[in-house]
Amino acid sequence: MNVINPAFAGAESSNMLTLTSRSQWVSVEGAPTTFAFAYSSARGNNVGLGISLVSDKVFVEQQTFAYVDFSYKLQMSSDNVLYLGLKGGGNFYDSDPTALSTYDPFGDPTQIGLSKFNPNIGAGAYFKASNYWMSFSIPRLFNVKRNKDLAITAKDRVHAYFGAGADFAVTSAIYLKPSLMIRKVKGLPTTADITAMASWQNQFDLGISVRTNSSIALMSIVSLGNFDVGYAYETPTENLLSQVNLKTHEIVLRIKFGGGEGDASEQSTSPEE
Repeated sequence: MNVINPAFAGAESSNMLTLTSRSQWVSVEGAPTTFAFAYSSARGNNVGLGISLVSDKVFVEQQTFAYVDFSYKLQMSSDNVLYLGLKGGGNFYDSDPTALSTYDPFGDPTQIGLSKFNPNIGAGAYFKASNYWMSFSIPRLFNVKRNKDLAITAKDRVHAYFGAGADFAVTSAIYLKPSLMIRKVKGLPTTADITAMASWQNQFDLGISVRTNSSIALMSIVSLGNFDVGYAYETPTENLLSQVNLKTHEIVLRIKFGGGEGDASEQSTSPEE
């Protein structure tokens, strides 16, 4: 959530650090690999700050997204809080097409390396109640062309995300945590991630996630004090791809400092600060 919605900065803990490593289609050479780092902090005067770095590599392309997040908290009632956020930064894009095979003995004049920085901004909103939440964000508001000098160009399209989730207590120890995340990209089909998690004492979570017309994933999270460790195993659901060994593994480490967001709000307004 830190990566796609700037309003999430400082909403869950006074300080939170998240590391994510994703290896997609591990049996394919040059398949996508992603590493993400996010840090957010709840500050004084209802302000939250955060940074996010995402390194995404696939075949001959390397992208690094670097953004700074700002959020502001609006206390709607004792249980309802609305966070509004802005995000600023950009994308460092590099490609080395010289690794591509060519059958032209004279070489391809367009087969040259590209390196460019594309600045961008984003915005988002995050609403949190006692047992449910909602999120809407556009992390990059502008279409950005990667290179204007080539006949064939690629660009970063605008992505819009809407998410919602809930937390239901079945017993004093068992909780159900359904959630939904919808992604809309211009020119591409709308996708939805439908997730159902079961939790025991909010320490051991196990669940399943289905992405429409794409994949299915098994997920688990173990909470050890201020540390959360998660793992997801994903496989395609398309008939043509299900016969191919395209497995995806994802590992998440989350560290919280200073307790929940409510505690952070009290600490940030103390006389010492």
